[in-house]
Amino acid sequence: MLKFRESQVSAHHNYLVNQMLSPGFLIGNPDSKDDFYFLADVVPPGESEPRIYCRFYDAEGNFVLGAEPKRILDNPLGCLRQSFPGGYRIVLPSGETLLSVQTETFANGFLTRIQGKLYDREGKLRIEPYFDAIQIHGEARLTLDSPYK
Repeated sequence: MLKFRESQVSAHHNYLVNQMLSPGFLIGNPDSKDDFYFLADVVPPGESEPRIYCRFYDAEGNFVLGAEPKRILDNPLGCLRQSFPGGYRIVLPSGETLLSVQTETFANGFLTRIQGKLYDREGKLRIEPYFDAIQIHGEARLTLDSPYK
């Protein structure tokens, strides 16, 4: 007997993570006031811009940045958010790109690709580039349920 499973892929917007499509994913603890986290939240129908919330550190465990969609919240290093057609990048004062987020438009929806090398508070690598997207290291929720069904 064949068993069927409901697809976790969104018909509207997905992120490419670990070479899979996901409507949203979470790494770390967004409820803590100073722990690492990266939340790529579900995007509602009618919208195309990804909803990225994050707090991350460098390889030595020093706080680098806290951000939410469209703005940087905590920024001790003075990073810049640079918009470009279809996305944005967060750039360190040295000019190095810390995070790049780009959304492609398709006939049936949107796909967001994220690039960056991000660390947690202990200096452990949690996210790194993998081909044209990211690879996640450690515990994570790779699929978030959509409240927009």
